[in-house]
Amino acid sequence: MKSFLMRLARKVLESVLQQLMQQFNVIQEQALAPIKQIIGMVDSVWLGDGATAFKEELTNLMTPQVTRIGTGITSYHSNLGKARDLIDRADSTARNLVNSKLRSIAKFY
Repeated sequence: MKSFLMRLARKVLESVLQQLMQQFNVIQEQALAPIKQIIGMVDSVWLGDGATAFKEELTNLMTPQVTRIGTGITSYHSNLGKARDLIDRADSTARNLVNSKLRSIAKFY
């Protein structure tokens, strides 16, 4: 059975992981999707060099930056998940080692 502190830490970590994915969804839905819609609509309502420059700026500056932020969030999420798994394995290994040593001591007496 996991200790109180390990269960608490796991709940906090799960909450952080959930919040990271919520932020990723916000970026996708509230930033990247509207940018793509705007780029698609510009040609039908705005012509000329200004429209072209605007589209290029959205395409070349905004979209990659928003995508980079989303990629960073995904990477943090993945790394935190790996850290969680590593902590779980270390806790299990330590618990098994302690239990094994206690059994050995008990057998000796």
